[in-house]
Amino acid sequence: MWGYAGLVTAFILLASVLLWLFIESPRTKTVFKIILVPILLWYGIALYYAVPNFMGWPTLESIPDDSQVLAIRIKEPDPKRNDPGAIYFWVNTKPGSKSPEQTLVARLNPKNVFSYSGETDPRVYKLPYSRETHKAILEAQRKAQGVPGAQLRTKKKKGKKGRPGGEDSKAKLVLEIVNPISSIPK
Repeated sequence: MWGYAGLVTAFILLASVLLWLFIESPRTKTVFKIILVPILLWYGIALYYAVPNFMGWPTLESIPDDSQVLAIRIKEPDPKRNDPGAIYFWVNTKPGSKSPEQTLVARLNPKNVFSYSGETDPRVYKLPYSRETHKAILEAQRKAQGVPGAQLRTKKKKGKKGRPGGEDSKAKLVLEIVNPISSIPK
């Protein structure tokens, strides 16, 4: 009905009623009450960030280097519908290309608790639309058609890292055509 915000709202309402009953209970020790309330609030926040990952919605993170491009969908801007457009990449990442932080603080961050962990499973990345990226994609696809069995791989230009989904991250993406015949050792 309300999407994933409705799921989180339902969790918060249910948790609030249970906490109210739990806190009002005279038999419950104060230490348990002090511990349970923050844990339940933290879990509600983690649930809010987890649902988009479970539903398969595209991520705004930058595409990992040396990923195999499976498909690209270009959605051009539509001023009539006030749609800014986007470019979607379905990619397989190279094993080991993602190295999530393993510190305790990073694991306890509600945004990272239920994050995507399949290193080689296909993943959808969403980039903001730009005419330059659109032209580069079409040019790379045109060049790849002339090479039997060619694959597109992502490369990044050297430079400072941009924020996810921002202007800096879209300028860093470069597509490389991999010829399978030349990569086989002779």
